[in-house]
Amino acid sequence: MAETAALRPAAPPPPSLPPGRWHGDGLIARSVRFALTLMAPIGLALLVGIDFWLIYAMVTCILAFTLDTGGRAGQRLAAMAAAGIVVLLGTALGTLVAGHMALTVLAFAGIGVLYALVESLHQSAAMAARFACLTVAIGALYAPLQPVDVAAVGLFVLYAWGVSLGWDVAVGVWRPSTAPQLRDLLARLRATERERWIFAGAVAVAIPAAFLTSLALGLHRPYWALIGVVLVLRADSLASRTLMGQMLLGTALGVAVALAFGWLFPAHQAALAGMMLAALLRWPAQQYNNALGTAALTVFIMLLLEFVAGGVAGAAHDIMERLIDMGVGCAFAMVALGIDRLGQRVFARRGA
Repeated sequence: MAETAALRPAAPPPPSLPPGRWHGDGLIARSVRFALTLMAPIGLALLVGIDFWLIYAMVTCILAFTLDTGGRAGQRLAAMAAAGIVVLLGTALGTLVAGHMALTVLAFAGIGVLYALVESLHQSAAMAARFACLTVAIGALYAPLQPVDVAAVGLFVLYAWGVSLGWDVAVGVWRPSTAPQLRDLLARLRATERERWIFAGAVAVAIPAAFLTSLALGLHRPYWALIGVVLVLRADSLASRTLMGQMLLGTALGVAVALAFGWLFPAHQAALAGMMLAALLRWPAQQYNNALGTAALTVFIMLLLEFVAGGVAGAAHDIMERLIDMGVGCAFAMVALGIDRLGQRVFARRGA
Protein backbone atom coordinates (compact mmCIF):
# COMPACT_ATOMS: atom_id res chain seq x y z
CA MET A 1 0.00 0.00 0.00
CA ALA A 2 2.80 2.40 0.89
CA GLU A 3 4.56 1.70 -2.41
CA THR A 4 1.30 2.29 -4.30
CA ALA A 5 0.74 5.58 -2.52
CA ALA A 6 4.28 6.67 -3.29
CA LEU A 7 3.84 5.91 -6.99
CA ARG A 8 0.50 7.73 -7.20
CA PRO A 9 0.90 11.05 -9.05
CA ALA A 10 0.77 14.13 -6.87
CA ALA A 11 -2.35 16.27 -6.96
CA PRO A 12 -2.00 19.14 -9.40
CA PRO A 13 -1.36 22.54 -7.84
CA PRO A 14 -4.31 24.92 -7.63
CA PRO A 15 -4.76 27.00 -10.75
CA SER A 16 -3.09 30.39 -10.68
CA LEU A 17 -4.18 33.57 -12.36
CA PRO A 18 -2.82 33.94 -15.89
CA PRO A 19 -0.34 36.78 -16.28
CA GLY A 20 -1.83 39.95 -17.68
CA ARG A 21 -2.85 43.43 -16.69
CA TRP A 22 -6.55 42.75 -17.29
CA HIS A 23 -6.79 39.88 -14.78
CA GLY A 24 -7.10 39.86 -11.01
CA ASP A 25 -5.35 42.87 -9.55
CA GLY A 26 -3.34 43.55 -12.69
CA LEU A 27 -2.68 47.19 -13.45
CA ILE A 28 -5.44 47.76 -15.99
CA ALA A 29 -7.96 45.67 -14.08
CA ARG A 30 -7.35 47.51 -10.82
CA SER A 31 -7.39 50.93 -12.47
CA VAL A 32 -10.61 50.40 -14.39
CA ARG A 33 -12.41 48.77 -11.46
CA PHE A 34 -11.36 51.66 -9.20
CA ALA A 35 -12.60 54.27 -11.69
CA LEU A 36 -15.91 52.45 -12.26
CA THR A 37 -16.45 52.11 -8.54
CA LEU A 38 -15.51 55.65 -7.60
CA MET A 39 -17.32 57.55 -10.36
CA ALA A 40 -20.69 55.87 -9.85
CA PRO A 41 -21.78 58.02 -6.85
CA ILE A 42 -20.98 61.17 -8.84
CA GLY A 43 -23.05 59.91 -11.76
CA LEU A 44 -26.00 59.29 -9.45
CA ALA A 45 -25.54 62.74 -7.89
CA LEU A 46 -25.87 64.32 -11.32
CA LEU A 47 -29.24 62.60 -11.71
CA VAL A 48 -30.78 63.19 -8.27
CA GLY A 49 -28.83 66.18 -6.97
CA ILE A 50 -25.68 66.63 -4.90
CA ASP A 51 -26.05 66.34 -1.13
CA PHE A 52 -24.10 65.05 1.86
CA TRP A 53 -24.99 61.44 0.99
CA LEU A 54 -22.43 61.74 -1.82
CA ILE A 55 -19.60 61.89 0.73
CA TYR A 56 -20.88 58.72 2.42
CA ALA A 57 -21.23 56.96 -0.93
CA MET A 58 -17.74 57.83 -2.09
CA VAL A 59 -16.08 56.86 1.19
CA THR A 60 -17.95 53.55 1.07
CA CYS A 61 -16.88 52.88 -2.52
CA ILE A 62 -13.21 53.56 -1.82
CA LEU A 63 -13.11 51.39 1.31
CA ALA A 64 -15.16 48.59 -0.26
CA PHE A 65 -12.77 48.54 -3.22
CA THR A 66 -9.79 48.45 -0.87
CA LEU A 67 -11.18 45.61 1.25
CA ASP A 68 -12.03 43.49 -1.80
CA THR A 69 -9.62 40.60 -1.39
CA GLY A 70 -11.27 38.33 -3.95
CA GLY A 71 -12.61 34.84 -3.28
CA ARG A 72 -16.17 33.56 -3.49
CA ALA A 73 -19.07 35.93 -4.02
CA GLY A 74 -20.11 35.57 -0.38
CA GLN A 75 -16.58 36.33 0.85
CA ARG A 76 -16.45 39.50 -1.22
CA LEU A 77 -19.86 40.63 -0.02
CA ALA A 78 -18.84 40.07 3.60
CA ALA A 79 -15.65 42.12 3.13
CA MET A 80 -17.51 44.96 1.44
CA ALA A 81 -20.29 44.85 4.02
CA ALA A 82 -17.54 45.27 6.63
CA ALA A 83 -16.55 48.45 4.78
CA GLY A 84 -20.12 49.71 5.06
CA ILE A 85 -20.21 48.86 8.76
CA VAL A 86 -16.98 50.81 9.36
CA VAL A 87 -18.46 53.84 7.60
CA LEU A 88 -21.73 53.68 9.51
CA LEU A 89 -20.22 53.02 12.94
CA GLY A 90 -17.60 55.72 12.49
CA THR A 91 -20.06 58.36 11.35
CA ALA A 92 -22.55 57.30 14.03
CA LEU A 93 -19.90 57.82 16.71
CA GLY A 94 -19.02 61.17 15.18
CA THR A 95 -22.67 62.17 15.09
CA LEU A 96 -23.07 61.30 18.79
CA VAL A 97 -20.19 63.56 19.83
CA ALA A 98 -20.89 66.38 17.35
CA GLY A 99 -21.05 69.76 19.04
CA HIS A 100 -19.21 68.59 22.16
CA MET A 101 -15.52 69.48 21.85
CA ALA A 102 -14.28 67.36 24.75
CA LEU A 103 -16.16 64.27 23.53
CA THR A 104 -14.98 64.88 19.97
CA VAL A 105 -11.35 65.00 21.09
CA LEU A 106 -11.83 61.82 23.13
CA ALA A 107 -13.40 60.10 20.11
CA PHE A 108 -10.42 61.05 17.94
CA ALA A 109 -8.03 59.77 20.62
CA GLY A 110 -9.92 56.49 20.89
CA ILE A 111 -10.03 55.88 17.17
CA GLY A 112 -6.31 56.70 17.06
CA VAL A 113 -5.68 53.91 19.57
CA LEU A 114 -7.60 51.50 17.34
CA TYR A 115 -5.50 52.52 14.34
CA ALA A 116 -2.24 52.10 16.22
CA LEU A 117 -3.16 48.61 17.41
CA VAL A 118 -3.95 47.25 13.93
CA GLU A 119 -1.71 49.43 11.72
CA SER A 120 0.93 46.77 11.05
CA LEU A 121 -1.28 43.68 11.25
CA HIS A 122 -2.54 43.71 7.67
CA GLN A 123 -3.18 46.27 4.93
CA SER A 124 -6.95 45.70 5.11
CA ALA A 125 -7.07 46.23 8.87
CA ALA A 126 -4.96 49.37 8.63
CA MET A 127 -7.08 50.82 5.84
CA ALA A 128 -10.31 50.11 7.71
CA ALA A 129 -8.90 51.87 10.78
CA ARG A 130 -7.83 54.90 8.70
CA PHE A 131 -11.31 55.16 7.29
CA ALA A 132 -12.74 54.83 10.79
CA CYS A 133 -10.78 57.98 11.67
CA LEU A 134 -12.12 59.73 8.59
CA THR A 135 -15.73 58.74 9.20
CA VAL A 136 -15.68 59.81 12.84
CA ALA A 137 -14.48 63.19 11.61
CA ILE A 138 -17.20 63.33 8.94
CA GLY A 139 -19.94 62.64 11.47
CA ALA A 140 -18.57 64.99 14.11
CA LEU A 141 -17.49 67.94 11.97
CA TYR A 142 -19.08 67.83 8.56
CA ALA A 143 -22.17 65.72 7.87
CA PRO A 144 -23.99 64.02 10.80
CA LEU A 145 -25.47 60.66 9.85
CA GLN A 146 -28.98 60.73 8.34
CA PRO A 147 -31.26 57.90 7.16
CA VAL A 148 -30.54 58.72 3.51
CA ASP A 149 -26.82 58.27 4.22
CA VAL A 150 -27.45 54.77 5.55
CA ALA A 151 -29.31 53.95 2.34
CA ALA A 152 -26.44 55.36 0.25
CA VAL A 153 -23.91 53.21 2.11
CA GLY A 154 -25.97 50.05 1.58
CA LEU A 155 -26.58 50.82 -2.09
CA PHE A 156 -22.92 51.39 -2.90
CA VAL A 157 -21.72 48.36 -0.96
CA LEU A 158 -23.89 46.33 -3.33
CA TYR A 159 -22.69 48.34 -6.32
CA ALA A 160 -19.00 47.84 -5.48
CA TRP A 161 -19.69 44.12 -4.99
CA GLY A 162 -21.35 44.00 -8.42
CA VAL A 163 -18.33 45.67 -10.05
CA SER A 164 -15.99 43.17 -8.36
CA LEU A 165 -17.98 40.16 -9.56
CA GLY A 166 -18.82 41.61 -12.96
CA TRP A 167 -15.22 42.34 -13.85
CA ASP A 168 -14.07 38.81 -13.07
CA VAL A 169 -16.95 37.38 -15.10
CA ALA A 170 -16.14 39.71 -18.00
CA VAL A 171 -12.44 38.77 -18.16
CA GLY A 172 -13.13 35.11 -17.44
CA VAL A 173 -10.80 34.79 -14.44
CA TRP A 174 -12.00 34.52 -10.85
CA ARG A 175 -9.65 36.16 -8.35
CA PRO A 176 -8.76 33.83 -5.45
CA SER A 177 -9.09 35.07 -1.90
CA THR A 178 -6.12 36.84 -0.33
CA ALA A 179 -7.96 37.66 2.90
CA PRO A 180 -5.94 37.19 6.11
CA GLN A 181 -6.91 34.60 8.71
CA LEU A 182 -8.31 36.10 11.90
CA ARG A 183 -6.31 33.73 14.12
CA ASP A 184 -3.09 34.86 12.45
CA LEU A 185 -3.94 38.50 13.06
CA LEU A 186 -4.75 37.84 16.71
CA ALA A 187 -1.51 35.89 17.16
CA ARG A 188 0.52 38.79 15.75
CA LEU A 189 -1.38 41.22 17.96
CA ARG A 190 -0.61 39.22 21.11
CA ALA A 191 3.04 38.75 20.17
CA THR A 192 3.67 42.51 20.02
CA GLU A 193 1.10 43.68 22.54
CA ARG A 194 3.35 45.90 24.66
CA GLU A 195 4.94 47.72 21.72
CA ARG A 196 1.55 48.34 20.14
CA TRP A 197 0.06 49.85 23.30
CA ILE A 198 2.97 52.25 23.65
CA PHE A 199 2.54 53.28 20.01
CA ALA A 200 -1.21 53.60 20.62
CA GLY A 201 -0.60 56.06 23.44
CA ALA A 202 1.53 58.20 21.14
CA VAL A 203 -1.11 58.19 18.40
CA ALA A 204 -3.85 59.03 20.93
CA VAL A 205 -1.93 62.24 21.67
CA ALA A 206 -0.99 63.13 18.08
CA ILE A 207 -4.39 62.88 16.38
CA PRO A 208 -6.33 65.21 18.73
CA ALA A 209 -3.34 67.59 18.79
CA ALA A 210 -3.34 67.79 14.98
CA PHE A 211 -7.08 68.48 14.99
CA LEU A 212 -6.84 71.19 17.66
CA THR A 213 -3.89 72.83 15.91
CA SER A 214 -5.81 72.94 12.64
CA LEU A 215 -8.74 74.53 14.48
CA ALA A 216 -6.44 77.08 16.12
CA LEU A 217 -5.05 78.01 12.69
CA GLY A 218 -8.59 78.65 11.47
CA LEU A 219 -8.44 76.03 8.75
CA HIS A 220 -11.78 75.25 7.13
CA ARG A 221 -11.46 71.45 7.14
CA PRO A 222 -9.54 70.54 10.32
CA TYR A 223 -10.24 66.84 9.86
CA TRP A 224 -7.77 66.82 6.96
CA ALA A 225 -4.95 67.29 9.46
CA LEU A 226 -5.87 64.25 11.56
CA ILE A 227 -6.33 62.18 8.41
CA GLY A 228 -2.85 63.30 7.41
CA VAL A 229 -1.52 61.76 10.64
CA VAL A 230 -2.91 58.28 9.96
CA LEU A 231 -1.97 58.39 6.28
CA VAL A 232 1.74 58.70 7.05
CA LEU A 233 2.18 57.36 10.58
CA ARG A 234 3.57 53.84 10.90
CA ALA A 235 5.15 51.99 13.80
CA ASP A 236 8.24 51.80 11.56
CA SER A 237 9.70 55.30 11.93
CA LEU A 238 11.79 55.06 8.75
CA ALA A 239 8.73 54.12 6.70
CA SER A 240 6.82 57.00 8.30
CA ARG A 241 9.45 59.56 7.35
CA THR A 242 9.56 58.28 3.79
CA LEU A 243 5.77 58.49 3.55
CA MET A 244 5.78 62.03 4.93
CA GLY A 245 8.05 63.26 2.17
CA GLN A 246 6.03 61.46 -0.47
CA MET A 247 2.75 62.75 0.99
CA LEU A 248 3.85 66.38 1.04
CA LEU A 249 5.35 66.20 -2.45
CA GLY A 250 2.34 64.37 -3.88
CA THR A 251 -0.14 66.74 -2.23
CA ALA A 252 1.70 69.82 -3.52
CA LEU A 253 1.83 68.36 -7.03
CA GLY A 254 -1.85 67.36 -6.91
CA VAL A 255 -2.93 70.79 -5.66
CA ALA A 256 -0.95 72.51 -8.43
CA VAL A 257 -2.40 70.25 -11.14
CA ALA A 258 -5.98 70.64 -9.84
CA LEU A 259 -5.70 74.44 -9.72
CA ALA A 260 -4.18 74.60 -13.20
CA PHE A 261 -6.78 72.21 -14.60
CA GLY A 262 -9.60 74.24 -13.07
CA TRP A 263 -8.35 77.52 -14.54
CA LEU A 264 -7.66 76.03 -17.98
CA PHE A 265 -10.88 73.99 -18.21
CA PRO A 266 -13.60 75.78 -16.19
CA ALA A 267 -16.55 73.81 -17.61
CA HIS A 268 -18.45 71.54 -15.21
CA GLN A 269 -18.05 68.60 -17.58
CA ALA A 270 -14.28 69.14 -17.67
CA ALA A 271 -14.06 68.58 -13.90
CA LEU A 272 -15.85 65.26 -14.34
CA ALA A 273 -13.49 64.24 -17.13
CA GLY A 274 -10.50 65.23 -15.01
CA MET A 275 -11.79 63.20 -12.07
CA MET A 276 -12.25 60.14 -14.28
CA LEU A 277 -8.72 60.54 -15.64
CA ALA A 278 -7.28 60.96 -12.13
CA ALA A 279 -9.11 57.83 -10.95
CA LEU A 280 -7.78 55.83 -13.91
CA LEU A 281 -4.23 57.05 -13.29
CA ARG A 282 -4.33 56.46 -9.53
CA TRP A 283 -2.93 52.92 -9.54
CA PRO A 284 -0.44 53.24 -12.42
CA ALA A 285 0.94 56.34 -10.72
CA GLN A 286 1.02 54.58 -7.35
CA GLN A 287 2.91 51.65 -8.83
CA TYR A 288 5.52 53.97 -10.30
CA ASN A 289 5.93 56.18 -7.20
CA ASN A 290 3.88 56.71 -4.06
CA ALA A 291 4.14 60.50 -4.41
CA LEU A 292 2.57 60.31 -7.86
CA GLY A 293 -0.21 58.06 -6.54
CA THR A 294 -0.88 60.63 -3.81
CA ALA A 295 -0.90 63.37 -6.43
CA ALA A 296 -3.48 61.54 -8.56
CA LEU A 297 -5.77 61.00 -5.57
CA THR A 298 -5.31 64.62 -4.49
CA VAL A 299 -6.27 65.80 -7.98
CA PHE A 300 -9.43 63.70 -7.79
CA ILE A 301 -10.43 65.13 -4.40
CA MET A 302 -9.60 68.71 -5.37
CA LEU A 303 -11.52 68.48 -8.65
CA LEU A 304 -14.46 67.11 -6.68
CA LEU A 305 -14.31 70.23 -4.50
CA GLU A 306 -14.26 72.36 -7.65
CA PHE A 307 -17.19 70.39 -9.07
CA VAL A 308 -19.30 70.87 -5.94
CA ALA A 309 -18.29 74.54 -5.54
CA GLY A 310 -19.13 75.35 -9.16
CA GLY A 311 -15.59 76.19 -10.23
CA VAL A 312 -12.02 76.67 -9.17
CA ALA A 313 -12.67 80.13 -7.70
CA GLY A 314 -15.11 78.75 -5.13
CA ALA A 315 -12.79 75.91 -4.11
CA ALA A 316 -9.35 77.59 -4.37
CA HIS A 317 -9.17 78.47 -0.67
CA ASP A 318 -9.93 74.91 0.47
CA ILE A 319 -7.54 73.52 -2.13
CA MET A 320 -4.64 75.57 -0.78
CA GLU A 321 -5.55 74.61 2.79
CA ARG A 322 -5.20 70.95 1.85
CA LEU A 323 -1.44 71.37 1.69
CA ILE A 324 -1.34 73.19 5.05
CA ASP A 325 -3.43 70.48 6.72
CA MET A 326 -1.20 67.74 5.36
CA GLY A 327 1.81 69.63 6.73
CA VAL A 328 0.16 69.83 10.15
CA GLY A 329 -0.61 66.11 10.00
CA CYS A 330 2.97 65.23 9.11
CA ALA A 331 4.30 67.44 11.92
CA PHE A 332 2.21 65.65 14.53
CA ALA A 333 3.09 62.28 13.06
CA MET A 334 6.69 63.23 13.88
CA VAL A 335 5.57 64.12 17.40
CA ALA A 336 3.96 60.69 17.74
CA LEU A 337 7.16 58.99 16.58
CA GLY A 338 9.12 60.90 19.22
CA ILE A 339 6.69 59.95 21.99
CA ASP A 340 6.72 56.33 20.86
CA ARG A 341 10.53 56.19 20.77
CA LEU A 342 10.72 57.63 24.29
CA GLY A 343 8.10 55.23 25.60
CA GLN A 344 9.78 52.20 24.04
CA ARG A 345 13.11 53.17 25.65
CA VAL A 346 11.54 53.64 29.08
CA PHE A 347 9.84 50.26 29.03
CA ALA A 348 12.93 48.58 27.61
CA ARG A 349 14.99 49.88 30.56
CA ARG A 350 12.37 48.69 33.04
CA GLY A 351 12.33 45.28 31.39
CA ALA A 352 16.10 45.07 31.63
